[in-house]
Amino acid sequence: MPICQIKTNFKFSPEKKSEFLEKTAETLSILLEKPIQAVMVMLSEETMYMNKSSDIVFFAEFRYVMNFSGADEKSAFLEKFADTMLALIQSYTNVDPYRIYMQFTEMSRDGAWRYIPK
Repeated sequence: MPICQIKTNFKFSPEKKSEFLEKTAETLSILLEKPIQAVMVMLSEETMYMNKSSDIVFFAEFRYVMNFSGADEKSAFLEKFADTMLALIQSYTNVDPYRIYMQFTEMSRDGAWRYIPK
């Protein structure tokens, strides 16, 4: 199960929060080639302070399972993944891209959550 956990001090309106969560899940489903039912997205609004500032900041953690044929394929995938998620966050928030931090964790199939369709 792909998991995305986002922490931010950005204040979404209830409508924009729902739209952002839906678009994030949809985008992850496409990027990670997983059914939308298997994608979990969490968003929490936090008190955040960085570089002597309470300006808007995002921290996003992505956990996923993928198979790569080699280091070049993995590198290209992660670049596309990061660029896509950066653009998505900015499209909803206009946050400074230097205040968006992303962590990508590739998990083994044995150590990952499992989605079992009915």
